Amino acid sequence: MSGRMRVKKEYVRHLLTRIGVALVFITFGIWEMTDPKYWSAFLPAFVAGVISPPTAILIHGILLLAIGAAILTGFYLRIASALAVIMLILIVLSLMYLTGYIQIVIRDTAILLLALSIFFDETRYLCIKG
Repeated sequence: MSGRMRVKKEYVRHLLTRIGVALVFITFGIWEMTDPKYWSAFLPAFVAGVISPPTAILIHGILLLAIGAAILTGFYLRIASALAVIMLILIVLSLMYLTGYIQIVIRDTAILLLALSIFFDETRYLCIKG
């Protein structure tokens, strides 16, 4: 046996799934925080009646960034992935009901399923309080 460390395939799968989901959440969080006015077009009308659209998008962006960072680092991974699943369910439902953007719905459903797989995954590799 050589001196190289062997990494289990399930660890690689687990980390790649976490990195992929986290990348999406972090990227969209940053985009929403830097240009909330643009993203206000995607805000459901009932939310806009309660809070100003840019403020709602800014809060949403901060939540996306926090959830993405938690998934990436494995910080309370089960809770972070559950929040990701809930957030994505709400996004998918609002997009289906309010906009009909089927391409975005399909993409977000795929990300939802990846977040769900993180939630159910018993692998806790490189996690902080997983």
